[in-house]
Amino acid sequence: MPMEKIKIDNETLLLAALKMDSHEAFVQIFRRYYPDLVFFVSRFIPDMETCEDIVQEAFIKIWANRKFLEIRTSLKTYLVSLVQNLALNEIKHRKVKTLYRNMYHEMIMSLPADEHILYTELNDAVENLFSQLDPEVLETYMLSRSHHLKYTEIAKKLNISVRTVEARISKTIRFLQSNLKDYKFAIFLTVVFQHLFMK
Repeated sequence: MPMEKIKIDNETLLLAALKMDSHEAFVQIFRRYYPDLVFFVSRFIPDMETCEDIVQEAFIKIWANRKFLEIRTSLKTYLVSLVQNLALNEIKHRKVKTLYRNMYHEMIMSLPADEHILYTELNDAVENLFSQLDPEVLETYMLSRSHHLKYTEIAKKLNISVRTVEARISKTIRFLQSNLKDYKFAIFLTVVFQHLFMK
């Protein structure tokens, strides 16, 4: 079977194939990381079209410089660092200071590239933890996080007290926090604590 038709799972082989002008290797890298990188940039730049342009520019650079790539960490870290720098350049170009009003964005953007967690990695970990929660506790939490209901609205919908709603959500947060210690707290905040402003 020709090399171009083989799915390459090993990152070292993938990069080696890329340096040998393998378009298939480039496509595999693109498909593996593009959605997560766009989501990553969207944390700082609200314009989705600009986010996509930034990530596409990063991949154009990857392809253009494929023969000279020296990746000493991981491919993910390299890509995150690349799009992070491009995003910062875009922000500086626009001089959009309002993007930094949210302290969580500033915390995340200041992290080194190798300390970032891509959405799918964190999402898989969170979903696994959700499966371990009691159904009623999970339902209460999801009504707040996914449906953006206020605590009073959740209490009315589930026919429970607001205090019970608070207790269930607090229980979920503590459970997630204690089991996500390997993830940077700034990343954890953006995913888990959004609902704190929805009371």
